[in-house]
Amino acid sequence: MIYLRVGDIVTHNARHSPDAAALIEGDRIISWRELDLDTNRLANGLASLGLKKGTRVATVIRNGTAAVEMIFALAKGGVLAVPINYGLTPAEVAVLLDDSQPNAIIVDAEFLPVLDDVLDRPGTTIVVRGDAALRTGWIDQRTLGQGAADTAPDAGVEPDDIRTIRYTSGTTAAPKGCLGTHRQILSSIDNFLKQVPVPQSGPFLQMLPLFSGAGIWMSIAAAYHGVANVLMPVFNPQIALNAIATHGVVHTCGVPTMVSRLTEELEEGRYAIGSLRLFGYTGAKMPPVTIRRALQSFDCGFYQGFGGGEMGGLVSYLMPDDHRAALQDGTDRLASVGRPAGYVEIRIRDLKDGTPLPANEPGEITVRSASNFSGYLNRPEDTARTLRGEWVFTGDVGYIDDDGYLYAVDRAKDMIVTGGMNVSSAEVEAALSEHPAVKSVAVIGLPSEEWGEAVTAVVVLREDGNATPAQLMQFARQRLAGYKSPKAVHFVSEFPLNSVGKVLKRELRDQFAIAAQR
Repeated sequence: MIYLRVGDIVTHNARHSPDAAALIEGDRIISWRELDLDTNRLANGLASLGLKKGTRVATVIRNGTAAVEMIFALAKGGVLAVPINYGLTPAEVAVLLDDSQPNAIIVDAEFLPVLDDVLDRPGTTIVVRGDAALRTGWIDQRTLGQGAADTAPDAGVEPDDIRTIRYTSGTTAAPKGCLGTHRQILSSIDNFLKQVPVPQSGPFLQMLPLFSGAGIWMSIAAAYHGVANVLMPVFNPQIALNAIATHGVVHTCGVPTMVSRLTEELEEGRYAIGSLRLFGYTGAKMPPVTIRRALQSFDCGFYQGFGGGEMGGLVSYLMPDDHRAALQDGTDRLASVGRPAGYVEIRIRDLKDGTPLPANEPGEITVRSASNFSGYLNRPEDTARTLRGEWVFTGDVGYIDDDGYLYAVDRAKDMIVTGGMNVSSAEVEAALSEHPAVKSVAVIGLPSEEWGEAVTAVVVLREDGNATPAQLMQFARQRLAGYKSPKAVHFVSEFPLNSVGKVLKRELRDQFAIAAQR
């Protein structure tokens, strides 16, 4: 079955598997029939407030059945979804709301004590989920479905209508609103399911936040595949492993920090997770030492997906066979992000003039695909820089080797220029991650009169780890050229992270650049 509109997925599953589980959260199970009726009522209830095709609705909702219901209800009504990270500060939320100008905001009651002043804005309808003292004019979401029609709204949704305004994570710059259509995300998911050996039956464990592009993408992919989403409010390795055991989860996907924490927990405890057959990871560079450890601990296949919001999803895969082969022969293949998917074209281009480069020459990764995004909201200049004709210029630096494997070396903004030489922060991170005392590491460039930028490592040590800055710098020099080795090492107890576990390097640069000037 090939879908053209996101809302059609639930309607189709309700017709063909009405009593099968669609959503599972703890002891609660929602069938496809129930999900179809619930999302129809919600879409009609929102329409009664004037929230119809083309209007914008921002959502501040924790992971759970309600978050998935909202994805499909908004899609059925043709409403543009603006998912907001509830972990942002009020000032950061205000920036996104000012930029997106939503007609309504749907918010969990638990976030009101922090966000109520930011959310209350003239001309914007506020809908609250859960128990709370409502301000005048605010609406209890539970009243929306009362008396609303059970049938899907006739919203006139077309495949090329904008479905979402999803803001980038902003690890290196201010967040930008990526515009994506129904056709783009469904094209990406359809090709993913053709490319990756996803088990034919059994539920999917949703570990990623449902305000993130990857989380939304994977939740829709599970529904597209006709299997249930198993949900938990926040990521917790113990809860996740127990959920796999309890519900017979066959497939899950996370970011590298999740893979690392799950591996540590699995090594310490006993969990009956024999049902798990496929584990995906995406969202950030995976240190080879971390994935090797996971491969030895989990008895399932692993795949890596490389992509992003501007690419509309995943465009390159390191498949389970690649992981097994790399573990056996000790090659560096685990440092790659696999081969370009069969449904995309990837070219490596010179960072200065954009000309295509030959194999093994690093440059900017550019992608042509039916899933490419439609541009940035309110940012025509940024759109013109990123979307050039049919090509997305990703801002990632990489190369394709002689065997056709893509290596994403670094974000262009994370490349460090020291003494006139380019240094990949990811390469230095991978080297330092091999030290037994290092739990995690982020490498940044700090201003230097001598070098232009000084390669600087920020390290979180393991609880039982013991190392000095001098020891770690010596460890790096034994594995890297001198100009790549850190000129300084700083220790921290934890990293500033975004919603999906990516290190906010801009915050580290600000913190340690100020410290260096003192």
